[in-house]
Amino acid sequence: MDKRLLNTKTVVTGGSRGIGAGIVKRLFDEGSDIIIADILEDEANDLINSLKAKDRIFFHRTNLSEENQILDLFKFVKNKWGTLNFLINNAGIEDGFLVKDQSYEDYKKTIRINMDAPFLCSKYALPLFKINKGGRIIMISSIQGIRGYKGNISYNTAKGGMINMTRVLSTELANENILVNSVAPGFINTDMSVMKDGTLEWDSDWFKDVYLKYEKLPMGRYGNPDDIAGAVYFFCSEDSKYVTGQTLLVDGGVSSTF
Repeated sequence: MDKRLLNTKTVVTGGSRGIGAGIVKRLFDEGSDIIIADILEDEANDLINSLKAKDRIFFHRTNLSEENQILDLFKFVKNKWGTLNFLINNAGIEDGFLVKDQSYEDYKKTIRINMDAPFLCSKYALPLFKINKGGRIIMISSIQGIRGYKGNISYNTAKGGMINMTRVLSTELANENILVNSVAPGFINTDMSVMKDGTLEWDSDWFKDVYLKYEKLPMGRYGNPDDIAGAVYFFCSEDSKYVTGQTLLVDGGVSSTF
């Protein structure tokens, strides 16, 4: 397979595990050098070692709820590479509270990681994109940012904000050759699929009844991180050079049955 991203530079937030790790693997396989911005250092090192990529994938410990640490991340990127091709705003947390049970502090924490961090990362990446004379920003949003979903008010609100942020940034940055798009995953097999009682979403009776029995999930299965990584690769590749401001739903067709 041709390495179509050879000699490019990528930052992946939350790239140590789950969807982020899937994205790291795919973009690395396509030839890109990568910085993983995360707090999960052990998981990141395990991933880097598994790919035998110590000379091409680097970890930078970054608490994405803190602006000063995001600034430090992009100083690291500048010192390491001096430029940037791709920013993947992937990091996210989920809380699962109804509005009556949601504390303001927990709400703000979810917003900081899921929506404020992509804003700040995009902002502080701009000088590096300008050096490169362009680049790509890809937001990992969610189908929960498209439709309301009971019991997840802060997460849904943040993901909806990411999708509109994608549209706004695409209009602001197109004249600088920076394309901005979003990938909205559906049910994906990651640690975030584990519910509060420790069971997986698709093992629950409600999932089997609503989504499988009544065919609300047409493909009848959950997705995997590599399914999302493929969509991210598309938005990084030259195949999407005339695409910006879009959200691609990667959800096995579930949004078609809403």
